[in-house]
Amino acid sequence: MASASTWGNSEFHSETTYSASLIRKLLQQMMVQFNAHGACIALYDESENQMCITCHIRVRNVASLASGQLLEPGVANMRVPRRRVTLQLQRDESEELHRGEEFDLPEVEDVTPQQSELFAVGECYTRGQDAIGRVWQRNEAFLMAHDEYLSIFHRSYGRTPQVDVTPSAYLVVPVQEVNTIELPESQNLQPQTLGIIVLYQLVHTGGAVFQPRQRHEALQYAERVALYLQNDRLQRAQRRTGEYLQRLQDISTAFPTNVKLYDLIEDIYRFASQMVDVSSLQLTLYDRDTVCLYDVFAIENGQRCEDLLTNPTVSTKEARPIWWDVAQVQKESLQFSPAQEPALVERYGELLRGAWGDHSQAESFVFLPMKMFNRVTGSLSLASPRTGAYPSQEVQVLETMIQIVTVSIENAKLYERDRHLLRDAKQREAQLAAINSTLQTITSVLDINELLNGFVEKVASLVDVELCVFFQLSPTHEELVAEAMYGRPSVSLLDDGSGRPAIEPPHNKEEHEALTRMIRLPFRETFLEPQIRDEAFFYLNSERIEELAQHSNEGGIFFLHAIPAQQLLMIPMFYQEDFIGLLSVSLPKEGRTFKPKDVGMLLAICAQAASAIRNAQLFSEREEAYAELQRMDKLKDEFLVTASHELRTPMSAIIGYSSLLKRQSSRIGPSDILRFATKISTAAQQLHDLVENMTEAAKMGAVDKKLELKSEVVQVRSVAEMAASTLLLSIEQRIKLPIDERLWVRADAVHLRQVVQNLLDNASKYSPAKSEIVVTAEEDILSHVAEKLPEGSIDHMTIVEQGNAPVIVIQVHDQGEGILPEDQQRIFDKFVRAPRSLTTPVRGSGLGLYISQRYVEAMGGKLWLESSGLNEGSVFAFYLLQVEPPAEAGE
Repeated sequence: MASASTWGNSEFHSETTYSASLIRKLLQQMMVQFNAHGACIALYDESENQMCITCHIRVRNVASLASGQLLEPGVANMRVPRRRVTLQLQRDESEELHRGEEFDLPEVEDVTPQQSELFAVGECYTRGQDAIGRVWQRNEAFLMAHDEYLSIFHRSYGRTPQVDVTPSAYLVVPVQEVNTIELPESQNLQPQTLGIIVLYQLVHTGGAVFQPRQRHEALQYAERVALYLQNDRLQRAQRRTGEYLQRLQDISTAFPTNVKLYDLIEDIYRFASQMVDVSSLQLTLYDRDTVCLYDVFAIENGQRCEDLLTNPTVSTKEARPIWWDVAQVQKESLQFSPAQEPALVERYGELLRGAWGDHSQAESFVFLPMKMFNRVTGSLSLASPRTGAYPSQEVQVLETMIQIVTVSIENAKLYERDRHLLRDAKQREAQLAAINSTLQTITSVLDINELLNGFVEKVASLVDVELCVFFQLSPTHEELVAEAMYGRPSVSLLDDGSGRPAIEPPHNKEEHEALTRMIRLPFRETFLEPQIRDEAFFYLNSERIEELAQHSNEGGIFFLHAIPAQQLLMIPMFYQEDFIGLLSVSLPKEGRTFKPKDVGMLLAICAQAASAIRNAQLFSEREEAYAELQRMDKLKDEFLVTASHELRTPMSAIIGYSSLLKRQSSRIGPSDILRFATKISTAAQQLHDLVENMTEAAKMGAVDKKLELKSEVVQVRSVAEMAASTLLLSIEQRIKLPIDERLWVRADAVHLRQVVQNLLDNASKYSPAKSEIVVTAEEDILSHVAEKLPEGSIDHMTIVEQGNAPVIVIQVHDQGEGILPEDQQRIFDKFVRAPRSLTTPVRGSGLGLYISQRYVEAMGGKLWLESSGLNEGSVFAFYLLQVEPPAEAGE
């Protein structure tokens, strides 16, 4: 029995080839015509090549009839329950079946397999098997008693079929197809058997009621049944064809208006599922531009392959030669049964496997090329575990649908291409506007820090990335130092669980810039050096990043490990032949690399920005040079004032007392001569000390010049005692040294003594007579001390690397007049003294604090003014790294 399955809309196909109600009424009529108590029909199943029982009925309450209520043999009419009906079937079943004619039809009921194993619904027979198979094979009707039937067909089974009532006789009739059109004798074909009808009567004492003449009558009546069945089949086929045509018309009007590829593919799937079994389906598109095949949609055993449309399986034509041969060379549909034709599976196995799985054991397979004129733009493959799942009529409809859809898909591709071109044009216009805005913003700024910060922020915004950093070479060309960084909140330098000290997010601009400059990458003798010199741009992958991290400082390691996706785009920036800096940009989220147009845009911006950065650098250098000149000019004036003032006093004393000695040498006594000589010696010593400080300050040179001092283990108390003993004879204050003898530092002993002596001398100059100067020393750690340092003197890199290092903090407390707040930032510069000290008898060159600070920094520490108040005294402090006492310390 050929059947069409209901895979989609239930209204699109019926469950069987023939109407169940028509078959039932035809059986009822035959029961009336031949005085039968029961009837069944087996219809031909084309997919199985068998006759299958589809309907089995008998008169209602047949059990009471079988117990003795039947008439005597030879009586024509059965005394069975009847009802008079007017047999008017539906128009789509059989419009001509006795229209308006009245029949007495028996009241019947369906016979289930549990009631009777004989001719059970669903039972199938091959040719020659059982009574149905024999009639099919011989194509003739016959009568048979029940005992004879059992003897012939069930003797070998060894058991009698179970029945609730026992038939007495059977009339088995073939239903053959009737040729309604006369054909030439040479073209006459053997009529097809549409089915087999079995009529039976119940057991009674008189034997069979069926008469031999009824065999011929049954054959004639079967022709009438065949006509009804053929007519019904033709009407249903016509209606189905009309539905197909309507569907195709809907497709032909709907698809051209849809320009979305996703929706078109969904329409293909929906239409195919209404036609045939789509338990497995694969749609492949061919792109002429890329010469690649794209599997864009697939169903594997009823499960949709998700994300295939957005991430299709891509392959070249060389990788799929069988597809190319069938689709592009032969350009013909292909249909076979893989389970039953292994030779074809071996030949076309490539078509049976792919994104939709492996269907080498499928019962049905069809491959449909998507053709437009003489070009093939793709293919639709279907597979099913059912035999004969793709009838020729449905395949033809699918081919028509594919042709319509192919044009729509090509239109969708053209529309999509135009849409992309338009979108790209708009994006280019927006990018050009953004580039112009960025360049205008950059070129209008001369402050180098503001320019660089705006530059990295604009670049990050243009390409929509999370991180953008600008690096410059250090003065020694050993490292690349981060000068500006823009990072979204997801990019931070917080504690990552590695055990390293956490870096808190900056709270102001100065902290942000300081933390940014902590990021340093190795440059000299690394792979960065040749790449920056030879390449316009390059990428850093995770391996390269890890290689840099192994040679970076703490700030560089934090930065490299915080890079999103461990990928960076690096763009060297040059102004003429000068290397300006290196721009580092993290990759966008949606891809592993930038698109060529994005890289081109960045290169264009960097080329223009290099000139702006160079101009800002030159302007900054000029401003710094001008500020330095102003400062030096001011220092020169202050130095001249200070030097003339300081030099004039001892020179005046020397000249004055020398003149007295010269004029009164003959009149003065030895005591006066000694007094004058002492005054001259004291003034000369002051002049000598002043010249020595100036010479020493001149030897130190610029602030960034590194001093080379000895490094040794020094006891703090012994150095403080030596410095105090040098001053005790010339000062009027008391010096107290409550310092633990167990405190030792790493320093240069001579210069450490000079630092303490300078601080004590400075404290004595500004403290009243008889007051106390106290020198203390305490243990601490570097991170705690850093909290007390002035903002400008904090070395964040040192804090990160040595935050837990033990240090000794040495403080000098005086009871002097204090330092005004506006002067506290200047007292460590050369030749700078508090302005009001010039009006006091306190002498000095303004070099003591400057020299002390340089010495302390050369020994790895910091010197600062910790506190000072008007008439409350001042506290100067400095720290040095603590060390363990040497073994001979006890001696």
